Amino acid sequence: MCQSNSHGHPHHHHHHHRHHHDHPHPARPDREQAHDHPDRDRSPRLDRRQALARLKAAGLVAAAAAGSPWGSVVRAVADDGKAAAASGAAARLFDIKPVAPGVFGAIAKRTAMLNCNAAIVVNRDHVLVVDTHSKPSAARALIRQIRAEVTQLPVRYVVDSHLHNDHAMGNGAYPEAFGASVEVISSVKTREWLERLGVPRLQETLNSLPRQIAELRARREASHDESARAELATHIEGLEAYLKEMTPARVTLPTMTFERRLVIHRGGREIHLLFLGRAHTAGDIVAYIPSERVVATGDLLHGILPYIGDGFPDEWPATLRALEALDFDRVIPGHGSIQEGKSVLSQFRGYVEEVTEKVARGIERGQPADELVKAITADTLSSLKADDMRRRVNRELTAVFSLQERTPGMLPESVATNVREVFTYFKERKGRREMPQK
Repeated sequence: MCQSNSHGHPHHHHHHHRHHHDHPHPARPDREQAHDHPDRDRSPRLDRRQALARLKAAGLVAAAAAGSPWGSVVRAVADDGKAAAASGAAARLFDIKPVAPGVFGAIAKRTAMLNCNAAIVVNRDHVLVVDTHSKPSAARALIRQIRAEVTQLPVRYVVDSHLHNDHAMGNGAYPEAFGASVEVISSVKTREWLERLGVPRLQETLNSLPRQIAELRARREASHDESARAELATHIEGLEAYLKEMTPARVTLPTMTFERRLVIHRGGREIHLLFLGRAHTAGDIVAYIPSERVVATGDLLHGILPYIGDGFPDEWPATLRALEALDFDRVIPGHGSIQEGKSVLSQFRGYVEEVTEKVARGIERGQPADELVKAITADTLSSLKADDMRRRVNRELTAVFSLQERTPGMLPESVATNVREVFTYFKERKGRREMPQK
């Protein structure tokens, strides 16, 4: 998902009814190499390991240095309320913002399990949605909001920007709501990774929740502060609802895949789905609407710092240059605010380039990871000092995680995590294996 605290590996929640929608849509899109497939201190507190695991499951990197008010981050991961407990019923989980004529960004609010943003493209006779969040009930909540706030037209195309749990676990909600003719589209690699990694990663997340819930219950019982007890109760309800909804672990796989480029001509304007190269994962795609000069990027680009645990840091900058070459002036990112222009892209690329280059040089000199983490920090990276990037990233962290107080440790810890992720990539994955082992 996003960036700022490394979640090791995103254990993304996938659905198990693999709805193989084999009934073709009446008018298929033209496609190139396309394949159809059947915080306050009173905040509820998780310990650092638990919170990192939760964020990893989302493919996010949210950082918390030792001694920082980790409870603030936990609050951000804590639920927006009774929405999760009600399995999404009647909840407004997104702020839907107009971006261009017929194009909207659905900006995710905080929930017990982080959701991604979605892009909504309204065409003449149908809707296309990019990304489906952490669970089917979240996708159903967005469907209700689309119907109430945007259009009554049916969703016909759903796009998975990549495999991570906070982006692809709601796939099944769309064919359930709109019928088997809905196409769930991804790159070839995203479907392959989702098929192999989706259920095991989701199961790992589910396995960790009962103990976390028990610990939170114990803390609630021990607390004498009513506001803290109320927050803990809400958080527990959200986790219990998620555990119930996602058990047994299952994934709904994409029904259509492509290698490089797929253009949907149906509906009055072109939507270009593009694989521009490896970056956050092996299969990231963007949805580009040339006529409106808008692109939805998933976690290839967002406003915080990247999660690199599944990524290709030495290839990511070139992929971002390919993105930058497109003619757009607004970005709907996987997390955080809608972006104007390409300045955030430039900052994001500069950060990935600098961290990757410094880690690679350190490895050449024989430096271990711990030494590099001490040397490559938020204070020593020139990319974080340029163009007020550090302040902007902290502002986005506050928005994404709804922090009510500044947490100076988040950004430094994110950098430390990224350094370790890049180190691991060079030492264990590059030239050896593309797909993570789990």
